Formats: sequence, structure tokens, C-alpha cells
Amino acid sequence: MAHIFSGDEVSELINKVESVDSGQQIQPAGFDVTVSRAYTYPKSVFTIGVSKSENSKVEELLPNQEGYYEFGIGAYMLELNEITTIPKDAIGILLPRSTLLRNGIDVRTALFDPGYSGQPKVMLVCHRPLKLQRFSRIGQLVLLKSDREFSKGYNGQYQGEGGPKPV
Repeated sequence: MAHIFSGDEVSELINKVESVDSGQQIQPAGFDVTVSRAYTYPKSVFTIGVSKSENSKVEELLPNQEGYYEFGIGAYMLELNEITTIPKDAIGILLPRSTLLRNGIDVRTALFDPGYSGQPKVMLVCHRPLKLQRFSRIGQLVLLKSDREFSKGYNGQYQGEGGPKPV
């Protein structure tokens, strides 16, 4: 039978890159993740083929003097401040905080496979301009535990990932 980790259980699997107070991150059924850095995608065309494609190089955005990133309408990459470790008998799903959705902002993610460990990246989609303070909570990580361990843990190119390589 599947089991949803409590926020306390998820928090035991999280390490912060920078130790900052981001408010109440432990939630009843998950853990709120925060923004460490922001990046913009280049204006060039990205091509996906049958073989594995390389990621686009990104350009780091800097927060203003008050510590806010300023985003126009479009898509951006955010690096989280949390190093996340998914147990080999679980998967992770990161959902946007409802405050963002209610205000025309979305966070897009992929599934966190069993055994993944690293500093995740997510896509921020702004349908309107946004000012976002560094270390703000943007999503909630939910872990679902299987009744058995998966035969293979994640062993892909993003295992142990840190920050992206800006141009």
C-alpha cells in the first residue's frame, strides 16, 4: 500500500544549500521548497532529437538590491535551495504553491525518481510580470512511498547535480 510522507519525514531528507529562514517549510503532507538562483533561457531554438539532447546554456539573473528577482512574461529556470534525496522506495512530486497559481504564475517540474539526490531545477512560467524574493517558497515537495523498493534507483546525468553552468 502506498504511503504519503509527512512534512516532518520529508524534512529529514532535505539539506539546505544556504542556511536561511524561509518561514514555515514543513507542511502536513510535504515540504515547501525555496528559490536559490534564477536563470533565463537563451533566445535560440532548442532542438530535441531521438538521441539524448544537451541542455541549453542559461544565463544567471541577479536579484535587485532588495533581494528580488524581476521576471517578465515567459519561462525561466529556478535552482532550489534544497538538496533533495528521494528514498529508493519512493517517488517525489513537486507541486506549485497555490498562491502562485492564484496569481498567474506556474512552476513546472518532472518526477523525482527513486534514489535521486541533488539540487533540483524547476521551470517558472510567468503569465504576468513577477517580483520574487530570493529564498521565497514556491512549491511543495510530496513523497509517495511504495510498498516495495524499486529494482533500480535513479542513476542518470542529474544525480548529485548542483548549479547549472551559466554562459
